[in-house]
Amino acid sequence: MTAKSSELPTFAIFDLDYTLTKRGTWGRFVWRTVRGRPHLWIPLLFSTAMFQWQYKRGKLPRGAVKKTMMRWSLQRFDKTKLTKMAQEFARREVEAGLRAGGQAALKYHADQGHRIILASAAVDLVVKPIADELGIGDFVSTELDWSEAGQLKSDFKSPNCYGEEKLNRVKKLMASIAPRGAYTYFYSDSKADLPVMDYVDVPIVVDPSQKFKEYATSREFDIQYWLKSNKGFIPVHPEIEKLPL
Repeated sequence: MTAKSSELPTFAIFDLDYTLTKRGTWGRFVWRTVRGRPHLWIPLLFSTAMFQWQYKRGKLPRGAVKKTMMRWSLQRFDKTKLTKMAQEFARREVEAGLRAGGQAALKYHADQGHRIILASAAVDLVVKPIADELGIGDFVSTELDWSEAGQLKSDFKSPNCYGEEKLNRVKKLMASIAPRGAYTYFYSDSKADLPVMDYVDVPIVVDPSQKFKEYATSREFDIQYWLKSNKGFIPVHPEIEKLPL
């Protein structure tokens, strides 16, 4: 990569759960919608566990787990109420739920004038207010579907934004906002995001599991640790050759 790469329009794409956030967002938001309704706890946990087991066995797509959680929780509220709950969840998440290194990475790319994108499998109900709180205008996520009366439908409006589908959504968004030859970073903790990592110029693995760390090392991906300190974020400059891991 030549020094001219730093002059290209640059985009920094971030996964959300366990990359920017300390914990997952979807399950915790679902819990907030049912925590005052103990009669729903057992059926929610049972149905989620059953669908999760079938997903692990390859009998159901990953999105099926998310849908069953949604049906037992979110569908009991209208859009106005859910939007308010999601905004409050997002405010608290940005105040106290972000990884220190993730905050440093966001600040670095913003200071460099890079355009930031969130790319998450979480639902737009949760992702959008978090993006708003962070001042990020571009995101891709799993889209919920609403009736004209503001009631949540039982299926998603879009495919689950996971794996290859996340790549499809990122590419579609980039085609609409990025000039030809734009330079791209992508940060993620998940091996499921390998399609996006293979698409961008600079893939960076964040706080990986041991298994994913071994794989990332074999691919010579940069690995960073963001959970405990903002010093875990180390800017990767495209004009500087990467050092061996």
